[in-house]
Amino acid sequence: MADIDRERWAVLEPLFEEAFGLPPEALEPWLRALSVSAPDVADDVRALLSDDASAERERFLTNPIDLTLQGLEIGAYTLERPLGHGGMGSVWLARRTDGRFEGKAAVKLLNLSLVTTVGRERFRREGSMLARLTHPGIARLLDAGVSQLGQPYLVLEHVDGVALDTYANDHALSRDERVRLVLRVLDAVAHAHASLVVHRDLKPSNILVTRDGTVKLLDFGIAKLADTDDPSTDTAAITVDGGRAFTLQFAAPEQVRGDPITTATDVYAVGVILYLLLSGRHPTAEGARSPADVVRALSEVQPALLAPHDLGSVVGKALRKDAAERYQNAESFAADLERFLQHEPVSASRDQLMYGARKFVRRHRTTVAAASAILTILVSAVVFSVRQQRDAERQRDMAVAESKRADAQAEFAMLVMSQVGARPMTVRDILDRTREGLERQYATDSAFLTSALMQLSSQYAEFDNRTRGRLLLRAESIAVATHDTSHLLEARCNLADNLRTEGKYPEADRALSAVEALPRLRADPHVEALCLLTRATLENESGHVERSAPAIHRAIAIRDSLGQTRDLFYITLLDNLGYTLDRQNRPREAIVARMRGIGLMDTTGRGGTSASAVARHNLAMTYNRIGEVAQAEGILHDALLRMSHSDSGGRIPVQFLIHYAHSALFQGDADSARKYFGLLAAQGVADRNAYWEGRALFGLAQAELMLGRTRDAHRTIQRFRVIAGNPDLRKSDDQVVDVRTLDALVALAAGDSTRGNALLRETLHDAGYFSGKRSATQHSTLMLAARAALALREPDSALMFARDARSTATRDSLTITRSARVGEALLLEAMALWQRGDTTLARAEAGRARLALTQGGGARNPRTREAEWFLSRLR
Repeated sequence: MADIDRERWAVLEPLFEEAFGLPPEALEPWLRALSVSAPDVADDVRALLSDDASAERERFLTNPIDLTLQGLEIGAYTLERPLGHGGMGSVWLARRTDGRFEGKAAVKLLNLSLVTTVGRERFRREGSMLARLTHPGIARLLDAGVSQLGQPYLVLEHVDGVALDTYANDHALSRDERVRLVLRVLDAVAHAHASLVVHRDLKPSNILVTRDGTVKLLDFGIAKLADTDDPSTDTAAITVDGGRAFTLQFAAPEQVRGDPITTATDVYAVGVILYLLLSGRHPTAEGARSPADVVRALSEVQPALLAPHDLGSVVGKALRKDAAERYQNAESFAADLERFLQHEPVSASRDQLMYGARKFVRRHRTTVAAASAILTILVSAVVFSVRQQRDAERQRDMAVAESKRADAQAEFAMLVMSQVGARPMTVRDILDRTREGLERQYATDSAFLTSALMQLSSQYAEFDNRTRGRLLLRAESIAVATHDTSHLLEARCNLADNLRTEGKYPEADRALSAVEALPRLRADPHVEALCLLTRATLENESGHVERSAPAIHRAIAIRDSLGQTRDLFYITLLDNLGYTLDRQNRPREAIVARMRGIGLMDTTGRGGTSASAVARHNLAMTYNRIGEVAQAEGILHDALLRMSHSDSGGRIPVQFLIHYAHSALFQGDADSARKYFGLLAAQGVADRNAYWEGRALFGLAQAELMLGRTRDAHRTIQRFRVIAGNPDLRKSDDQVVDVRTLDALVALAAGDSTRGNALLRETLHDAGYFSGKRSATQHSTLMLAARAALALREPDSALMFARDARSTATRDSLTITRSARVGEALLLEAMALWQRGDTTLARAEAGRARLALTQGGGARNPRTREAEWFLSRLR
């Protein structure tokens, strides 16, 4: 083993250290498992463990400079010193040395995971999840890639801090200060949960606190998407690869049992952390001498209730053994801690009483049964009396308002039922009858009628702007007459929005600006948030996306401060935020916003609505734009099914059909692409819409050619040729739609590369490519042109086309390793370099292509398989 170099040692060292620390009875099974996944590495580890190799290692250790990665350049950074090692890899402090600016970062390198598929998947998933998370309490992902040694790496924000418990003890924090520290942790955890990410390994060493008290969550290496059933995230598989997939002392009971993981799992871990901070002892494992003792205590020992009672109740609820009895999310846990700090009643105290009562009932069923009737009567009488005395006036006002709403709803229901059997009622009929009934019944109650008319107007927005406008003008006039400022401002913001929906952008801007100029607007945060949403939507539609972001962020902040974060309005805000960020070329932040909205829909019973399907479609298109096509295809398929189920006729919106069909085609699923392009073509014919018929035929011909159905493809191309002159087809925003592309595909399939090359060059010329225009819409045409050039043995042309395609597909540094479109371009670059005789560079580019294609397109993508084949030829 004397010839081990630094690169080889970087792989072997953590494995040797792990093996060296194993007990004798566990060593041989561990080595056998390693031999299955990496026999060469296992042989080297066995040699190192021998007496001679141990001595050799001692010699190596006398010269640590040769045994470390110190000084290695990783992207724009140079490694300085190790910060730590873990089951996933090593973490190094690095300094930016590319000359652009100064800065430090933490570089996480994969080591053990290099020799296992699951390990690489865990590492990739950590990067993907971190890219979703943009919160000041979570260490940011700065970059990702593969080093020159072939090691995947993540470049993370370097956090100069100490572990949470160390910080609390070193600063002698008081009880309340420790609670506030944990509240900052919960704020970051809540952001992760809103992005559908469960950490699963929260512990003090994974939570650093900086000198100024900023909390930073680290190490999302075993985190799990809360909404995925992807088998690659299976806990058992991860455990086999990397050892225990959580820290036992902070694990929830369901983790040890292997039950489903939810956001309540992270709640339990934070509960353990808070219990330790407050008491200095573990809630269940105090005095445990072995992992078995810890597991046994976790299932059997009930944590002692901390003082004071309210705080103890809060922590106790977070530590319930049944996940369903805990706080279900970080927000509700934090809300009770906030109530404790404000000396307000905490919900956990009431819950603790009921929890204890349930335990008592189980032990004394007979006695409780005998007393329950009398107790119920007494308690009910007392509760009613106290509540009546305390809340009489408030409850009376609320009851009057609710009674009016109930009367209106009852009248509406009776109206609908009375029409059953007479004639079918349209939505318009129902709305018209409801409006008439409201105005007749509540003509003298201006406040209620104004609010009802505005709510009703929103229902007309989808199909009748004129009626909507009349309702809003009626609401405005009532508000003016009654000096109802809040309803007046709300009506005027809605009137501005109605102008927007009619495309009258200048008029809408003037009307909205007049409302915004009124100082009274901020007196009602609900109305201010509504007006801000109107402003953001108007700016987006009128092409001023840079102006929409401040408005939408302000509206979200208002609703956050009010605690109103689960209704449809908040979901609409998140959808608009996602749209705004996407238009600002901030796709990863857009994904976070869109996923928060989808998560809210699912948890509030709106997951089966058409709005949920639209939100999923929009999320998929953001993934598609950054080249993560496999992810996009799965989400689009789900959205497609949801939308088809929401329409009794089974009609699917054209955007869903075209986008899913194209993603299926890219992924090599030509049968599905053919099916949905065919459906779209049929809808286009039925609707007499030449644009959508043409788009469908253009894709259908490609699917048929991929399937080898040449005769069908020729018929489809002839149909397309008839409508190919439609000027709208040339305005497609996602690809160049040109009949010459189809003719080129036919020529290339027949082996006529010269004709195919000429046709593609003509297409690119008319698209402005040779005049210097570069656009993502040219990507697929450039890829075909590169392949045609390769077939003609013109590597320089192929390299030019492929590099330009890669440039248009590169959105940020992460797309270099995650975008299938970037990977596709890199693969053709590698083939062009090979044709030029540069085998070394071709091999490097092909390796980068395989990584990007695997991450963005998946292992089954035909281009991924092509990259694997090409790399095998270069070996």
